[in-house]
Amino acid sequence: MATVSGMEQRSLAPGGAVQVSRRTILLGAGGLTAAALWTVAGPASPARAAAPTTPADVITLAKSCEGNTLAQMNAIWSSTYDTSADWCATFVSWCLRGTGTGFSRSSSAFYKLCTPVSAANVRQGDVVWYYDAGHIGLVRSHSDGHIRTVEGNAGTGTASTNHVKLYTDPWSSAVKYARPKY
Repeated sequence: MATVSGMEQRSLAPGGAVQVSRRTILLGAGGLTAAALWTVAGPASPARAAAPTTPADVITLAKSCEGNTLAQMNAIWSSTYDTSADWCATFVSWCLRGTGTGFSRSSSAFYKLCTPVSAANVRQGDVVWYYDAGHIGLVRSHSDGHIRTVEGNAGTGTASTNHVKLYTDPWSSAVKYARPKY
């Protein structure tokens, strides 16, 4: 290949084929690999953003996971947040990871990491405990007598078929509330 003013000139090989440098082939292969990875992995998930530190950001993150199953959540959170216990507690711990609250794989143990509050004083970002079911979730909002929640491991199936779900009101009256560190 000849070079004119720093640019490569491609010449024809016998039979009219275009000769291409090894560098051009490697750059093209790298571009195709990057495009294939983008297609498979897609853009970064909003759930992989920096750890939230405010109640509003915690709830925005939690709501962005709505509909995700355990397998989908495992693809998002680190191996620290495994499924050897209640993944509702794992989900809440993961959402609150930037607040300094702490981590627990147990919904009942998580209560000790927070400050109890009454139902009348509950607010966005607080944690709801269903003590008759060993389940926890996050309070999305509290207005007009309704406490709206977002919860991991919700539904009527198994841990692998349950998902992150939004509720208009707690699904049981046997609840207590507490405020994580913000």
